Amino acid sequence: MPLARITALLIIAAALAGCAGQPANGPTPTPTPTPTPTPSDGLTMNSTGLPSLSAAEVCQLLMPDEAERLLGHPLNQAPVGTSVSGDHVTCLYQVQAGNMIGDYLRAEINKSGFDGLAAQVNLHRGAHTLDVGGYQAIGAEAQIDPIDSEAVLAVKLARDNADPALWIEAPTSAIANAAAQLILPRLAAKAPPEPS
Repeated sequence: MPLARITALLIIAAALAGCAGQPANGPTPTPTPTPTPTPSDGLTMNSTGLPSLSAAEVCQLLMPDEAERLLGHPLNQAPVGTSVSGDHVTCLYQVQAGNMIGDYLRAEINKSGFDGLAAQVNLHRGAHTLDVGGYQAIGAEAQIDPIDSEAVLAVKLARDNADPALWIEAPTSAIANAAAQLILPRLAAKAPPEPS
């Protein structure tokens, strides 16, 4: 009999504890979105001139054989670079024609800045902050529902979150991170000197 009383008391206590976190007559609280990462003591470079790099220069940040190793297949063509003047410059590495799930890697210097790119990453479930080669970053794994067929990674390049940042799309977060590790030192070498 004492065991039944203890069980009843535990059930009542659990029910009361479950109700304690909810308002009695108010609206159900909405979940708080993942915050945009705040500045850290990570590495930085002067990224303001990077969107003016040519598509060919951005495609030199990751060599075709490196992209093939990361993707696990030979590329179907030479990397394809595109540029939207003053906004972004992109290089696409494809193992099949058409951007199919898991068959491409995209590296981009984007003028939207780290804040703008981090907001896009936060749309993915499971967005998380990380350190990539000493640089602050936020990434998310590919997901099926809703369909975001690629993992995404935004890397903060400059002190100011509004300055251009690196954007990578890849089949997995591990591939995006490995690509960023190869790209960042080469990108830092192309960046203009920091203003004094």
